[in-house]
Amino acid sequence: MGRTSLLLLLLISIIASPLLGGTSSKDEELFDLARQQLAKREIIDALANLRVLYVKDRSNGNINFLLGAAYTELGDNEDRAIYHLKKALKKVDIDYEVGSFKETNAPIHTYYYLTVALSDLDQCAMAAASANKLAEYGNKIDKYFIEECGRHMQKCPYDKPSETFEKWLTNIETPEDYEPAKMESDKNEESSEDKHILADLDSLKKAQMGIVTKELIYTTDAPLYGVQIGSGTKPSPISNYGKIKNVDVFVDKKGIIRYVVGHFAYRNQAESLLDRLQAEGYADAFIVDVNDERKYSNELISYNNVNLRAGLDGEVQYYIQLGAFKDTVPADLMELYFSIDGIKELEYQGMTLITVGAFSTYKEANSKKEEIMRIDPIELYKSFIVAFNRGKKISLQEAKNYTD
Repeated sequence: MGRTSLLLLLLISIIASPLLGGTSSKDEELFDLARQQLAKREIIDALANLRVLYVKDRSNGNINFLLGAAYTELGDNEDRAIYHLKKALKKVDIDYEVGSFKETNAPIHTYYYLTVALSDLDQCAMAAASANKLAEYGNKIDKYFIEECGRHMQKCPYDKPSETFEKWLTNIETPEDYEPAKMESDKNEESSEDKHILADLDSLKKAQMGIVTKELIYTTDAPLYGVQIGSGTKPSPISNYGKIKNVDVFVDKKGIIRYVVGHFAYRNQAESLLDRLQAEGYADAFIVDVNDERKYSNELISYNNVNLRAGLDGEVQYYIQLGAFKDTVPADLMELYFSIDGIKELEYQGMTLITVGAFSTYKEANSKKEEIMRIDPIELYKSFIVAFNRGKKISLQEAKNYTD
């Protein structure tokens, strides 16, 4: 069973109660309709109706809870989910009346959905605090919800809280570009038409950025455990990870890039690998579920038209770059020809680089740079070391991993 289907079943179990006949107001009918739509997985339609009710009573804990839970299930709306769930937590009540339009408080399950949304954003300290709050209710809640919180936390890296959970809850800011009265602002991940348009836009953006990905589809819904050793928004070749030869690179829809080793059916297998990787110096590594389609379904093959899996081949050369120009040599760079020996011009991507080199190690290049700086530290303070392999500029980290 997929993640969204499971979340929806949990929500239905929370809000399910018989729909009573008899006289009711239009708002109550809208509330009941929204509950039916959630039960039928018509999340976008349910959100539209819930937002109508929310605009009329923005402090209603029940409506805020339902909005937060629905946004969590929808995906790519975690900021909106957290906004409504934080508002709902102001009115948590263990005596919450399920399915009642007159109920203005929120159920303790609000902590569960907040944990899920925070985990999806890797805001792990607050996610852990939310999960702990839920656990405090003990026998007041089905233990399955507590276990599910733990499962979501497994894929969340540890981070240190910058403030207490209680203080964080009081800071409620409306998400950017979100006005509940404007129905068109929802991110509809469930609409096939919108999803197709989004896919086209993603393809264009990928082409412009030189991004090539491969979608991974696993034959099991069960967790597959790996060890994440790095993440960020700027990709780097897997050769940067030295002796580790089996690094997979994933990119999600938000551009977060993650580096993972392993796909194990049993968590204890991943734990053994984690111990070894931490012993190798990856102290911040942690276990993740690579069968999480939101984060690990798109394998990143290349970025900026550079193959991330391609290692370096041949000689790496280091240079000290003193400056660069396109057409005419600037006067300040011309003066360098009268004070520095060994200047070489390198043509690179339509620019002429004024350099000194080449050097076979970073240490040699850095030593020469310090020597040059003593000639005129004011004019040369902007000089820096660059590295090339087979005529292409590469990152210093990649170069040092290769030569050191």
